[in-house]
Amino acid sequence: KITAAFRDVFASASGKRVLFWMLEQCAIYQEAYAGELVNATHYTLGKQGVGRRLIAELDRIDPTLYPRLLLAIADLKANDKAAAASRAASEEGEENDVDA
Repeated sequence: KITAAFRDVFASASGKRVLFWMLEQCAIYQEAYAGELVNATHYTLGKQGVGRRLIAELDRIDPTLYPRLLLAIADLKANDKAAAASRAASEEGEENDVDA
C-alpha cells in the first residue's frame, strides 16, 4: 500500500513539491558539519538519515523516481520563475498604462 501511495504522490506536481520539500527539511542538500557545535552536527546528521531513508524508499519503489523528482523540481522551479517574471512584466505594463 505504501508503494501505491508513493506513486500517487509522485503522479502530481503538488506531490513532487511536497516530496522535495520533505527532503529539504531533512537537510539532504545542506552541509552537516557545524564546526565546534557537535550537537548541531549530530542533529543535522540525524535529519539527513531520515532523508536518506526517504530516498532509499523511492529507490526501492523505482530507481528512477528520485532522479526524476530532481528533474521535475528543476522544471517546476523554472516554470515558477518564468510565471513570476511574466506577472512582473504584466504588472509593470499596467503601471505604465496608468501613467500614460
